[in-house]
Amino acid sequence: MIQKGKVRVVLTQGYCLLRHALVDRLKQEGWIELCGVASGLEEAREMIAEYKPHVLVMNISLKCSAGVSSMQKLKHDFFWLSIVAFSCDSEFENAYIGQALRAGADAYVSAEDSLEDLIDAIRYASEGRPFVGEATRQRRHEQLLNEEQLKRLSRREAEVFCLTGCGYVPQRIAQVMNLSVKTVESYRERIRGKMNFETGADLLYASTSFMRSAARRGMAVPDEEVVKELLSATA
Repeated sequence: MIQKGKVRVVLTQGYCLLRHALVDRLKQEGWIELCGVASGLEEAREMIAEYKPHVLVMNISLKCSAGVSSMQKLKHDFFWLSIVAFSCDSEFENAYIGQALRAGADAYVSAEDSLEDLIDAIRYASEGRPFVGEATRQRRHEQLLNEEQLKRLSRREAEVFCLTGCGYVPQRIAQVMNLSVKTVESYRERIRGKMNFETGADLLYASTSFMRSAARRGMAVPDEEVVKELLSATA
């Protein structure tokens, strides 16, 4: 029976000791209703259809059957679902976060983060706010951007930034903006310099988070029209 007023959560089972501790910890939170622990992707889909959870917590480690490759399909089929991705493989952490965000994760917690970070991630995701665990933020210098920070960029740079957040590769951005790929790459380098991003992955994360946040505020699916609306105030 679904309890009103609580954040409904479904957890996917993974080969990770953290899962057992997480189940116990979730049961201690009065604002969370743990609907169930799915043994695999198909069972997770059944639970999502039945319980209509607000948040799905997915283990995306290599040994877990319901991983990054499944996340994008879940977001497509259950567009209202927020997903918290977590991993237990610190060796592949840098690859995981970029893949998870591109696949549709609303929050990410690494193998180095605490259970409290994971609880916070569930809370943020249920409220439509992006979240990255403290250990991940410290290691990768991730940044969440807002409109004020976007104003550091020129209009062209901001457009490249937003289109990157829509999932567009440089070749596609060049087509949309009627520029050469070399020029687009130049803009991306300027953005990294102005926003103090060390890597292209940092740019990808920040732009994706920004566009997803914009979409959460009622702008539907991020695309070129959303980019135009976001940039209208900075013309």
